[in-house]
Amino acid sequence: MKTFMSHDDLRKLHSDDPAKPIMEELVRVLIDDFTEPGQTYDADDYGYLVLIEPEDTDRVLTDLDMPWTLADVPWEGASMRDGFYYAVYLGTDDYGMGFVIPDAPWVNGELREVLESILDHPHALTPSNQP
Repeated sequence: MKTFMSHDDLRKLHSDDPAKPIMEELVRVLIDDFTEPGQTYDADDYGYLVLIEPEDTDRVLTDLDMPWTLADVPWEGASMRDGFYYAVYLGTDDYGMGFVIPDAPWVNGELREVLESILDHPHALTPSNQP
């Protein structure tokens, strides 16, 4: 697991890491653009981004002060972005965490089922848009 609380944290990724483009975009939109000029982003107050790695799939997320595994997190929702799930946990009205999870074979079982169940399917048929 890698956490991203500032633009400088992007140095945690090699230039050829497949997650680098999405992490750069999310840090820019959710951290850099959110921070007023001359101010420092306060990750403890507003939240941060987390890149999930294979060893994180079944363990309790105590290092994030969460009592859950990824499959048990009370997710707000998720979307798919360039081969990655982007799942959001909202702790309060002001605090949230964005989890970037590769759509990889090691994301399986209950975790994949949960992610698929919360995934935003913008083109899904609903009673209001059925033919």
